[in-house]
Amino acid sequence: MKHEIFADGISAIHVTGNLVRIDLMSLQPQCNGEDGKPVVNISKRVIMPLEGFIQSLAIQEDIVQQLLAAGVLKKTDPLHISTQH
Repeated sequence: MKHEIFADGISAIHVTGNLVRIDLMSLQPQCNGEDGKPVVNISKRVIMPLEGFIQSLAIQEDIVQQLLAAGVLKKTDPLHISTQH
């Protein structure tokens, strides 16, 4: 592996035809917005074919299920999964 990219999360996903654009975000803790929260900066964009996006989603869902089974994550309701901190 030659290049690693860190992101605090995904800010947006756009689908245009057969391409999916995933905007990665980084928090800027030294810069606070009007609400006092860190400012979000769109740092990188990943572009992949729709087929690759769907395949990556299946892999992510499998990892989440493994983490739930191991007790690393806790499912608190149908739409919310939290880390065990």
